[in-house]
Amino acid sequence: MTYYCVIVDDEPLAHRVLLEYIGRVSQLTVSGQFYSSPEALTYLSAHPPDILFLDIEMPELSGIDLLKQLPQKPLTIFITAFLNYSLEGFELGVLDYLVKPVRFERFEVATNRAIQFLQLQKLQHELEDKKDTASPLLIKSGNKRIALKRNSITHVQAMKDYIILYCNTDKYVIRSTMKDVEDMLGTMDFMRVHKSFIIAKENINFYGGNKIEFPGFEIPVGRKYRAILEAFWNEKK
Repeated sequence: MTYYCVIVDDEPLAHRVLLEYIGRVSQLTVSGQFYSSPEALTYLSAHPPDILFLDIEMPELSGIDLLKQLPQKPLTIFITAFLNYSLEGFELGVLDYLVKPVRFERFEVATNRAIQFLQLQKLQHELEDKKDTASPLLIKSGNKRIALKRNSITHVQAMKDYIILYCNTDKYVIRSTMKDVEDMLGTMDFMRVHKSFIIAKENINFYGGNKIEFPGFEIPVGRKYRAILEAFWNEKK
């Protein structure tokens, strides 16, 4: 399993050290580097990584203020020359602090803790998803009530206040929201790839040009969902 990391620090030396250390851990890879907090904020808001290595004292916007503004806070390890921010950091859910100059042994302890947390989090999600994947999806389409087999659903499309469920041979229109359908389907066998599309993972066999193709359909991939899809695609390959 590969975990994607982003480094945000205004010091080039800190980047060089972290790049070297991350390169020694086979499960980690760098998906982004930023020397400016505002630039990082734009990227992180759309592409949250698995692990964020974040400096605190930076011009324009501190690491703490950057973290406060993120809609989805990644697992964060502060890289800092000071420990007087520890209380505020832990209130934001920061996993650990690494004090500059960072030693590899201490870096390894922090990243092992992060990897263990991410593994437990993934296991928990899988256990939650498995609870209902065998049961049929109960829907109301028109005047009919239907027990729909989940493995018959190829993909889902949102159309204003309605949802179209595409199956192997049929399609059903229901009145619902994408969020409710996403919650009902879970993430074990399905993936959100666009604000208007969910696809069964088994149909993700060709991905390129910001779209997924399978017999009879082309599904667009939204910018917000590309990082998650690419991680799944790389693992599948």
